[in-house]
Amino acid sequence: MRRALSNVYSVALDGTVVKPPYTGVQNSVQHEIVAELKALKWKITAVLALTDSPLRDLTSDYRCLYFETRFATGGVWRRILWQQTMLPKLLKKIHADVFHAFAYTAPLRCPCPYVLNVHDIIALEHPELCSTLNRWHMRMLLPPSARRAARIIVSTKHVAERVHDVLQIPMKRIAVVPLGVDFQRFSRPLPLPSEYGLDRPYILFVSNIEPKKDLGTLLDAYDACANDLQADLVVVGRAAWKCAAVVERLKHWNGAGRVKWLDYVPDDVLPALYQHAQLFAMPSVCEGFGMPVLEAMAAGTPVLHSDYPALKEAAGGCGKEFMAGNAQSLAETIKRLWQSPQTLQEMSTAGIEYVGRQTWRRWGENAASVLQEAMADRFTSAYPRRDRRG
Repeated sequence: MRRALSNVYSVALDGTVVKPPYTGVQNSVQHEIVAELKALKWKITAVLALTDSPLRDLTSDYRCLYFETRFATGGVWRRILWQQTMLPKLLKKIHADVFHAFAYTAPLRCPCPYVLNVHDIIALEHPELCSTLNRWHMRMLLPPSARRAARIIVSTKHVAERVHDVLQIPMKRIAVVPLGVDFQRFSRPLPLPSEYGLDRPYILFVSNIEPKKDLGTLLDAYDACANDLQADLVVVGRAAWKCAAVVERLKHWNGAGRVKWLDYVPDDVLPALYQHAQLFAMPSVCEGFGMPVLEAMAAGTPVLHSDYPALKEAAGGCGKEFMAGNAQSLAETIKRLWQSPQTLQEMSTAGIEYVGRQTWRRWGENAASVLQEAMADRFTSAYPRRDRRG
C-alpha cells in the first residue's frame, strides 16, 4: 500500500542533465537540486545523476540516496532512451512518490506524479535559433511531457504565458519561480586575472555563442561607438551552434576598438571578470530568463539588456534596456551610460540590492511547495498523467 500524504515521502530528483560544459541550464540545475535538498531535508530523497557528476560532492552533506547512471552519458539520444525506458523502472524500484524533472522532458509513462521545469519553449516557437538536435528533441518530447506533468515550474511570467498559450496548459498548473543567484560567490572581491591581458576598461558579454544571444548586434553597436569609449569589448563563452560568421568576426576583428574573445573560462575566474567590467551587455533576442543578468548585478556591474520580456523580468527594473536586434539603439544607450558615471553607480547599487533578495533558498522552498502540491495529486482524480494528448 502506498504511503498516505504526510511529511515523509519519497522524492526523486533527476540531475542527469548536469554534464560538461557547465553553462546555462546545467549550472542552474545544480543550484536548483541543492536548494531543493535543503528544503526537503525531512523527506526521503533520491538524486539521479551521471557518473562523475559534480552533484555527488554538492549533495554529500544531505541525507539522500544517490544513483549514478553511465547509460545516460554519450549524447542526447542515449539520455532520451534512458529517460523513456529505464528511468520509469528505477522510479518504481525506489518507490518514488513524486519525481522532479529539471530539464524540459520527463518519462511519458512515469509511474508517479512529476514536476517539470520548462526553462523556455524557444525550440517550439523559434526553431531557427536552435540546433537541429535540440529542435527535434523538444518537438518530440516537450509537449507531451508538459501535458502530463502534475505541475510545471518556469522562471518568468513570460514563459508561463507562452507555455499556457502554445501548449494549452492551465495556468493553475504552472508555477512561476524566479531563479536565484549565489550572491556571495559573485560579490566577494577578486583581483582581475592577469593572463587575459585586460589592460583597459571593458564592456562584458557572457554566454554561449548562438543565434538567440545576438552577439552580432552587440559587435555592430560596439563598432559604432568604440572610438567614443576608449574601452574594449570582452566576450566570454564557447562557440555553440549556427555561429560561424560571428566567430569569424571575433577571431579577425577589423572594426573600431578592440574585441577580446576569451572563449570558455573556468568558474572561479568568471566572478572577477564580472566585477572589473564597467558595463555588462546582454543583447538576446529570445530568452527564458537570463542568469548572467543576476550574476553581473551580484558582482556590482551595471547591466544593459534588450527589451525582451523575460530579460526585463530577470533584471527586475534595475538594468537599462534597448530595442532587441537594433544595433543603433544599443550603441546610443552604451554611449549615454558611458557618459554618466552617476547613472552607472545608481544602476550598480540598485542591482546589488535587488539580487540580494534573489536567493536559491527562496527558489528551493518554493519548488518544495510545488512538489507537495504534485504529491497531493496522487490522491485526486485530477492527476494529469491520465491525459494522453501530445
